[in-house]
Amino acid sequence: MAQQAATGRKQQPAALRILHGGRDAAGNPVDSGGRPIAPTRDFTRRAPDKPSDLSDDASWIWDLITSELEHVELLKPLDGGSLRVACETYARWKEAVRFRLERGLLSKNSQGVVTAPWVGIEERASKDFRAWCAEFGLTPAAEGKMPGAANAENENPFD
Repeated sequence: MAQQAATGRKQQPAALRILHGGRDAAGNPVDSGGRPIAPTRDFTRRAPDKPSDLSDDASWIWDLITSELEHVELLKPLDGGSLRVACETYARWKEAVRFRLERGLLSKNSQGVVTAPWVGIEERASKDFRAWCAEFGLTPAAEGKMPGAANAENENPFD
């Protein structure tokens, strides 16, 4: 029998579910509905090593992302590959923007005047980068779900 893909919302990391939930009478973490939260894997929490061959724009965004996410302990060495793809996707978007600014939205080919190919590259890279940002908690919506300094003393601010 074929396995069906999960549908619906992605499950939040345990740290975020605890933040929105709290602890039961025995001190075990529970989500906002009072359901027990299984313990997470004990990954090493530190930024992955920066690849030496990143493009300049990818290198810049890597430093920006890792410096911020390291503070909230959301990165681990295993995230290196995903983060690399996210950063190079940003670099591809940035290069397409440069082309559009220098050469415009339109170009000519054998069919006449058409949308320039770099416009499609820019649009696809933008969508791809936005998806990677969501994976790493870098969108405004995802930021609101991340544990923050305001909740450092009390895991549930509504207790």
